[in-house]
Formats: sequence, C-alpha cells, structure tokens
Amino acid sequence: VRITMSRDKAEQFTKNIGDLNDGKGLIHVVNLANEASLKSEYMKEYKKRIVASTQNDKRLDEFQKLMDEYNIDLPIPDPDIPGTQPREVKVVRGCNAEFESTWGPLEKELRINTTAVKKLLKDVSRLEEEKHVLLQCKDNINLDTLDQEVKEMKLARRADMKSPLLNQQQDIELQGMQNDDQKFYTYICGVIPVAQQIFFTRMLYRLSRGNAFVRYLNIEEELLDPESGEYVDKSVFYIVSIGRGLSSKLSKLCDYFQASIYTVPNREEEYDHRLDEIESGVREREEVLGKSKIMIRKLLRKVAQSEEKDHSMLLDWRVTLKKEKVLCETLMKTRRYLTMVRMDGWVPSEDLKTLKMTLEDFESDGQAGSIAIDDAFDVDNPAFKKEHGDPPTYFKLNQFTGIYQGIVNTYGVPKYKEVNPGLFTIVTFPFIFGVMYGDIGHGGALFLVSLYFLYFEESFLRQQKRGEMSELMKYAFGARYALVLMGFFGFYCGTIYNDFISVPLQIFDSMWTAPSNFTETNNELIRAGDDIYPYGVDWEWYHKKNELTFFNSLKMKMSVIIGVIQMLFGITLGAFNYTYFGDSLSLYFVWIPQMLFMICTFGYMCFMIIFKWSVDWEASGDEPPALIQTMIKMFLSPGAIETPLYEGQGVVQVILLLIAVVTVPVMLFVKPIMQNKAHGDDFTQSENENLIQGSLEDRKSSVVSGDQIIGHDDDEKKSDLEDPEHHEGGGDEHSFGAEMIHSAIHTIEFVLGAVSNTASYLRLWALSLAHAQLAKVFWQKLIIEYGVETEGSLQVVMVIATYAVWFCATFAVLMCMDLLECFLHALRLHWVEFQNKFYMAEGYSFEPFNFEDTGDDE
Repeated sequence: VRITMSRDKAEQFTKNIGDLNDGKGLIHVVNLANEASLKSEYMKEYKKRIVASTQNDKRLDEFQKLMDEYNIDLPIPDPDIPGTQPREVKVVRGCNAEFESTWGPLEKELRINTTAVKKLLKDVSRLEEEKHVLLQCKDNINLDTLDQEVKEMKLARRADMKSPLLNQQQDIELQGMQNDDQKFYTYICGVIPVAQQIFFTRMLYRLSRGNAFVRYLNIEEELLDPESGEYVDKSVFYIVSIGRGLSSKLSKLCDYFQASIYTVPNREEEYDHRLDEIESGVREREEVLGKSKIMIRKLLRKVAQSEEKDHSMLLDWRVTLKKEKVLCETLMKTRRYLTMVRMDGWVPSEDLKTLKMTLEDFESDGQAGSIAIDDAFDVDNPAFKKEHGDPPTYFKLNQFTGIYQGIVNTYGVPKYKEVNPGLFTIVTFPFIFGVMYGDIGHGGALFLVSLYFLYFEESFLRQQKRGEMSELMKYAFGARYALVLMGFFGFYCGTIYNDFISVPLQIFDSMWTAPSNFTETNNELIRAGDDIYPYGVDWEWYHKKNELTFFNSLKMKMSVIIGVIQMLFGITLGAFNYTYFGDSLSLYFVWIPQMLFMICTFGYMCFMIIFKWSVDWEASGDEPPALIQTMIKMFLSPGAIETPLYEGQGVVQVILLLIAVVTVPVMLFVKPIMQNKAHGDDFTQSENENLIQGSLEDRKSSVVSGDQIIGHDDDEKKSDLEDPEHHEGGGDEHSFGAEMIHSAIHTIEFVLGAVSNTASYLRLWALSLAHAQLAKVFWQKLIIEYGVETEGSLQVVMVIATYAVWFCATFAVLMCMDLLECFLHALRLHWVEFQNKFYMAEGYSFEPFNFEDTGDDE
C-alpha cells in the first residue's frame, strides 16, 4: 500500500496505525529515506526527538535506581485485570517538552536531597571512624612502648649498613642521635579497610625502606562506606616513622589505599572533650539525615504511583517516551514533499479492510481529504518485483506453530510464497529427536512434564509476566510445545525399541525359546514358530552376547532409510517451488536429474536393505550378501555380483549406475546453456524494439510527472535524480561463465552432499545407541550390581543410596545433557541435510510497525 498524508496529520495517523490489531500493528513500513533526505531539516528534527527521548528514559532509570535503594515498589500490572497496564500520557506541547516540565522540578528537588544525604552520610561515617580511632589509641597506644620499638628498629638499621636510608636528611638525623631517649619519630593514626591491610603493609615497607612500621587494631562492628553505601570491615592503624621527611609521603600512601587519617590529641582530657563533640555531631547529622530520607521517600512514592491507584507515573512515562521514539523512527522512513508525506508498506490482504476502516474513522473525526490509501499494486507482477522487491514473509502463527517456525527462521526466513519447511518440521523434528532419544521411561517423563506445563499454562504465564520465573525455567516453559511432541516421539520410538530405562518390557510372548539341550555352552535360542513378534523388538534380544551387534545393524540401517526418505521428501518439495515460480528449466534439468541420481544410488541401497530384511535366509539356505561391499562394487566393478540378492541384480545395477552418471552432466551443462540461448534471443529482440521506438522514448521525458503535481522538496528532487532505482534499463549483465560456475558449484555440492548427508544421518544410530548404553550402565552398575546384589544387612541401605545416585545421574546426563544433545543434532539434520534440498531462505520477516513492546521494562 501507499499512504499519502498531509504533514500536519501524519504523526497522529501514523500513531493510529501503530495501535491497530490490539497494539500489534498491521503495516510493515518500507524505508524510503535516502542520503539526501537524511540531511533534511525534518529528519534532523526527528533525530533530536529520538535523542531527547533516549536521554529522558535514562533519567527515569536514575529514579528507578533510587526506588530500589529506598525500597519503593512499583505497582505490578496484573494481566488478568484490564486497565492496569502502563499507558501513554496525554501530552499537549510535545512529549519531551511535557516531560521536562513534569520531571524537571522533581529531579531538581530530588538531586538536592540526595546530595545532602550523601554529604551527611560521609560526615557521620568520618565521625564514627574518628571515634574508633580515639578510643583505640587511648586504650592501646603507649608512648613508652613506641620508644622501645623505635630503638629496636634503629639497632636493626645500624646492623644492616648495606641498606641506605631514604635520603640524606634522614641519614644526618640518625647520625646526630647520640641519646636514645630523644624522640626523633612521628606517628600517624587512621582507619583502613581490612582488605587493604596486606598490600598497605608491603607498600609502606618499600616506601620507607624499613624506616616505618604499622600496627592494626580491629574494630568489632562494620562501618558504612559513604562511596559505595555498603558496610565493610575496617580497622584502626597507626604508623610510626623515623624522622620527619616521611610524613607527606605516608599521607599520600594512605590516600591511595582509601585510608582516612585523623589527628589524635596529646592529653587525656582532650580525648574526652573530642569524643563528646563527636557524639553531639553524630546525633545532629542523623536527625537531619532522617528528615532528608523522609523527603526523598515522599518524592519517590509520588513518582512510583500516580493519582490512580493501579498506575505508575514512571511506567506511564516510559511507555510515552518509547512510543515517541518508535514513532519518530517510523516517520524517518517516510518520504516528505512540500505539503504531503508518503508512506509505503506491506499489509496482509486480509487486513487491508481494517486499515481502510481506520482511515474512515479518522476522516469521520473531521480529517476528511487529508489522507489517501492506494492499494492498486500487483505484487506478483515481475515488473513490480523488479522495482520494489519481494514482499515480506508473513505466517499466522500461534503458540504451538510459532516455536517450530522459529526453528526454521533461525536458519533463514522463507522467501515470499516459497514452500515453508516449518509446516513439516512440526512432525519431522520431534520424530528425528525421538529416534535418537527413544526410551519409554525417559520419553514418557519428558512428555508428562510437558503436559504439566500445558495444563497449568495460564498460571505459568502469569508467573512469567510478574518476573517470578527463573531463567532456566523460562527456557523449559518456552519450549513446552516442542517438548511435548519430542517426549511423545521419544516414548513412541522407545516402544519400537522395547526399551524402558534399559529394561525390556515382556508384554508379548517371545518368538525365541531355549532348546531341550540348552546348556551354558550350547546357549543358542531357536525360533518358537513361524510367527513374528507383534510389535517392536523381541525382548529376548536384550541381555545377550550378540545384543550390541543386533542393535548396531538394526539402528544403522534404519537411520540410513529415514535419512534417504527425508532427503527425497526435501527434493520433492523443491518441485513445488520450481513450479510455482515458473522455473521450468530448473524443474526439468535440475530437479528431475537430482531425483533420479538420489533414487538410483541411495534409494537403491534402501531398497536392498528392506529386501534383505524380508528374506528368511536361514530357511533359504543362502548366504546373505554384505550390502556395503555390494554398493562399493556397484561403482567400482559394475555388473560384478559375488553374492546375489535377487535375480538380474547385475543388469539392474548397471542401468541404475548409467542413469546416475548421465544425470551429472545434465545438471551441470543444460541449464546454463539454455539460459544463455534464451538471454541472447531476448537481447536481440529488445535491441530491435529500442531502435524502432527511440524517438518516442525521447519525447516521454517532457511529460509532466506526478511529482510536479504533489511538489518535491529541492533535496528530494535531487535525490530522485541521483537514485539509481529511478532509472530504467538497469539490471545484471548476463555472463555465461558466471552461470557455469554457479551450476558447477551446485552440482558438485549436490553429488558430494548426497554421500555426506546420507552418512550424516548415521548420527541417529550413534546417539540412539549411546543413549541406550548409558541407561544400561547406570542401571546395571548402580541399581543391580551395587544395590540389589549387595549381600547382608547393608542391602536395603545400598539400594536406597544407589537409587538416589542413579536418579541424579539419569536426570543430569540423560534427561538434561542428552536431551540437549539430541535436540542440537536434530536441528542440524533439518538445517543442513533436509532444508538445503529445496529451501532458499532468502526472505525477510513481516515486522509491522507497532507499540506492543514499549511497556516492557529493561
């Protein structure tokens, strides 16, 4: 559609469009901006509004941080109660101007109070630290003791003459000290965090070169750090240094380690007087601090809750600012003329009526004639596609189909009207997962957990919206619709394998029985009759010496059959794409050769597997052929059959091999040659038409364009002339060499991929076997060997203990890790082996302009 709006009504109508479909929007806006329009004045104005909205939103973040600090709760919107969700604030003078007039005074008053609180907290903290310094120094520092420690330090310095003093002045002071009673030392007292003590002591020694020492006195209670606002462990320290030259350096060292220095009185009566002053100062500041906090809480409550009980002023303004930002970003995609604004976009055909009704409602409010909607475009016309490109891809999804479509879109979005793999992924993805994860117990447990999520879905959704769900739970609950089918197919494939946590279920009578002369040496079972086991694998195959050999053969061949069937299905879907898009060359000379190559090689191998399964080789007395050797000789020695599977096998294999070989040059050469011939014919025809109609084309330039009627801005006219999209005759030059290279790449990729992709499906066999063997090891070792088979009075205790260990190991390894592993391998098989047979993934998603997500908090 193309919407033409008058300048003064563009913002309001665009806002109405964003609110359509319950806030989800209807129109995917196309970006019409170019280099010239981005430099225009109206674009600069939109950018200013976006920047202002972003900055104002950051200012709201500061308010919310203070609310968290002062334990002010925001009202939580209840999804079950209408009208409690954040809503847009009605503004008159513009969003950002209204914000400034509303929040500016509040922010100024709050800044004054918070600054005062920080200063008061810092003052109280320093007074508390000084009080502890005075108390500790009064009780623990003895000047006589300091004299003795200084004497010992001087003696140590004299004994070690190899270590010079810090400077010449200190050396002269020490040399002039003839009497040990002279007190040529200073001391510094203060408070330091306990975490800094070790580093502080080390740096003090290096700085003073042994001419100073420090002692620490613990403070029992934690002190408030005014910078971080947290309580930390601190201790009182005092430094004694020889000479007077170190004092300034030691003060700088204390500042570096966040240590506070305080002056200590020399007389005892001065101690008591200073302590009284400190107590009085703390009381006065705490009184003012309490009043300031009350004022801050009052302001924050006003911000947290508006006049209406269930609404928050802060949350409503967040919605308003984000709507303003989204609106400006959308208007920047429009093209502006002198009096009108043009918006191009994509709308689902079924929603076009809703868009037109919105226009009618807008015009009924007195805005008649200011807006027009043009939808007379044929989006399937090749000429239209060449100018505007393909439309976005849009699927109507629900919670069930959305998760499977998300798996496909993660690889790439389907092209418009291309075959969508998401429909088939709903079945194939969980089935492929189930083949690898097949176990009655594990699959059934996963299925039941998923059903629990679905049964209490509404309760979990409310919990998620309130933000009360953990991250791990969010992932599990979000994948509930995938997990329910994954669990079901895991259970189903487990019934095929007859595997319940490594224990077979004896539901039906076995078709194998022990002979009358059965012994430990003669331990082969014989068939009980001509009947076959009704469903799945006969339970007698389990816990036998050839169990692993049997399941290896079964699951490996089954994996190849499943893989080839899925790849053939993918190739078949490619025919629908070629047919719909009218690509007959690819249909006849790419798709048919690909299908024949796949059927004649790996399709034939699947036929031999099934044929070999259907023959009773014991009754026929013939030796069964080795299929791998048969396939190898089919290519290396055509027609040579050592152990025939059926009559005429050599001739059939030669014919299939010839067909497979012929398809390769057909895929490689035919399409490029046909395209080159068709392009040459079209070029000759168009050149003749241009020569005949040349003069007519020259006259067309004088026709008055529609842009002159509407009126362009000067910069828009210039941009239209400079924009290469507005010139005709453009297009990619045809190159036969490029087509041949492209064809060669795809041919080689398909031929080699047919081999590698088939081998890649063997991961179904490997992961299924690994899952079964892990379950068997856990069961046999923990439950049976270390639990049930334990003799004596410890049997009950060991069974309980080993069961707990077995449960934890099964849950962690098989229910979590192996589940994720099988999920990832199923994902790879769909993205690479299945989708690359037909899926172009060159589209882009339909993303309607809307305001739905603007109410979410960051």
